Parts: sequence; C-alpha cells; structure tokens
Amino acid sequence: MNDKIDKKTEATLICALKNAKAYSQKLQENREKRLWKKVDVPCSLYDAINGLTKSEMDIIRKNYDFRGLSSFKKAELASELAKLIPLKIKKFIFTLDQGRYDFIKMIINSSGVIPDTGISVKNAESFMEFSIIFPGLYGDQKVLFMPSELINIFSQIDSSELKNIVQRNTEWIQLTHGLLYYYGVMDVWRIKEKIKEHTYQEVDILEYRNVMSFACNFYGQARYTPYGYQDDRVFDAKKIVDEHIMRPGVDYYPFTKKQLLKAGVPNYVDITPEMNSFIRFLLKHYKLSDEETNEIALQITNMINADSKPALIIQYLQSWMEFPSFEFVQQLAEKIMELHNNTRQWVLKGHTPNELFQEEKKFLKPLPPEPFKIVRGDSNVIGISTRTKVGRNDPCPCGSGKKHKKCCGK
Repeated sequence: MNDKIDKKTEATLICALKNAKAYSQKLQENREKRLWKKVDVPCSLYDAINGLTKSEMDIIRKNYDFRGLSSFKKAELASELAKLIPLKIKKFIFTLDQGRYDFIKMIINSSGVIPDTGISVKNAESFMEFSIIFPGLYGDQKVLFMPSELINIFSQIDSSELKNIVQRNTEWIQLTHGLLYYYGVMDVWRIKEKIKEHTYQEVDILEYRNVMSFACNFYGQARYTPYGYQDDRVFDAKKIVDEHIMRPGVDYYPFTKKQLLKAGVPNYVDITPEMNSFIRFLLKHYKLSDEETNEIALQITNMINADSKPALIIQYLQSWMEFPSFEFVQQLAEKIMELHNNTRQWVLKGHTPNELFQEEKKFLKPLPPEPFKIVRGDSNVIGISTRTKVGRNDPCPCGSGKKHKKCCGK
C-alpha cells in the first residue's frame, strides 16, 4: 500500500514539475510576444510609448516618479509621458555605466535602430521601462530602436563630463557587486565608505542610490532591502547581518580593488587552490566540460555560503554523477570539508573559517592529547574527524563535561 502511495505521489510530483515547466515556458513566450510588437521606425517618443500597454506605461511613470498621473487613461498617459520624459531623461543618462552607454551609442551611430543583438527579455524590458530603448518587430525582423527626440537629447548631453561620470558609475557598480559577492549584505553607508577607500573619491549617497537603482534592475546581481544592498544569491539577509553583528571584533576582510572588480563580474567564482583541488579530484573520476565544472563550483560556493551541510552538498553532486564506491564518498567528504573551511563566507565578513580559526587559535589553551580537533563554535570550521560543527552550547569535545563556550570555546 505504501509503495502504491509512494509511486502515486511520485507520479503526481513529476506531473506537477512538467506542468510548472510548461507554464514557465508559456509565460516566457507571452513576454517575448508582448515585447516584440510591430513598429514603424523611425518613430517619435509618443508613438513608441503609445504602443505599450497601460501597465507598462505605469511602470515608466513610477520609475520617473511622475505624480498625479495614476488616474489618466492610456492615451492621455502616453501623451503626458512623451512631454515629461525629455525633461527628466538627463537624470537617467547620468546613471549609465560603460556597457549600457556603449550600447546606446551603437544604436545612435546606426541612425537609431539596430537588428536584435540577442538581448535578454529582462534587459530589453529594463531599457523600455525607462523609455530609452524600445524593442519592436519591423517587417519580419526584431529590432531595437531609440526615438528621435531622445537621440537628440543624448547627443547634446554626450561630452567628456558624461564619459567621466559613466566611468565612475562603472566602478561604483562593479565594486558594489564585488563587495556583495564576498560579504553578502552591506548597508549603504558601509558600501559608500568602502568605495571611497578604493577610489579615493567622495561618494554622494543620492547619486549612488540612483546609479544602483537602475543597475539592480538591469543586471539582477543585487537588490535593495531594509538591511542595505544584498547579493541576489542571498536568501536570508537578516541572518547574515545578525552574524556580522555577533562578530564585532572581526573586521571585514580587506579585499583589494582588483579583487572586488574581478568578483563584480556576473557568475564569477572564486577559484581558490582548494576549489582547484576539488575540481581536479572530480575530473579524475568523471568527464566534465568546463561549463559543467564552472556550474558545480558556482553552486557549491553558493551552498557553502547558504550554510548547507556537507551531506546536502554530496546530495547535490549525486544529482550530477553516480558515485563509484564508499571509499570515493569518504574522499569526497574530506574534499568538501577542506573546501568549506577555505571558502570566503558571507557570515564571516569575507574571511574563510580557517583564517578566523588560525587567528582565534592564538588565544586558545594548549590542546589536550586526545585525538580530535578543537573548533571554536563561532569559527564555522567543520572538524574533519567529527564532520560536524561544534555549537557554543554543545558539550565540549575535550570531555570536560562543560559547555563548549565555557571550556575550550572560551
């Protein structure tokens, strides 16, 4: 009976997953269909906006913080937006980074229209939601175009001053992404100070917030929360902030500007010597492409930062490959623990568990002769011999009978 129920449940789950995938694919198709609508180019800003839905216009209205227009009907709203956006577009242009600036210049240099470059739906929507670049279907071809009024405004603003601001914005965005890659969550004031430290320039908070607002929307690597900015991989910002507060004596790891800019690139993975060793271990047993090893490295780094237990990481790897023997699993567990102890972690302010442990070890009492590894509860190091973290309120592994925090974890 149980087997029948299990099989029935399994079939239901598989069916649900298939339906969810089909539904997701349908939503994507609808987004694409809505995005690539027939247009005549060149066209005016009013014509471009008037071709949008009322809800799409409302997003533009909110992005520019236009007040008193929410009750307008579609045609009225299109007309009003076409009048107001040219007055506000300069503020948006001054939030651009190098990549988006170059993209806009490419369209302008092509008389305001180019064939679709394979831009993602998300990025096309981001440009459209600020009424700077619009997607459309011209004849049978997907195109990206810029209304003539905006081309004129951009050309008037384009100067050495704008180029300097674009360069500054590029550094701000990449440094922010790099900081969040290693620290997980940071409040705006702390990010501001870190950027100042690396650029030797003052950072205006309002300008910075404007720059990051569009960058978050466009790149999707970070988002703003009540705790400040957080890396998009973070599930529980409060937990990370609480962990940071619990370690007042631990400074944020002092990454160099070069390290942060490198980590600010999308899908970056910090390939440490331990990660290299782990990948080499896998490649001894399996044929894996560079794409597959990069994906495994990325996901394991994310899982370690999410405080996943080694067993869960092993389970994840088992979804990729079949384990040949129990001895292999033992070796794999050793490698994972070595990787865990040498991965820079959000909760540790960018330090690795081993770095903090080595620092804390200076203050520990001499180790007793028993064959085990003493680990501070708040160090986040996993002991090779026990394969578990020793909590502050757990019995001390030295056998004294006291809580760890009252004994060797003191």
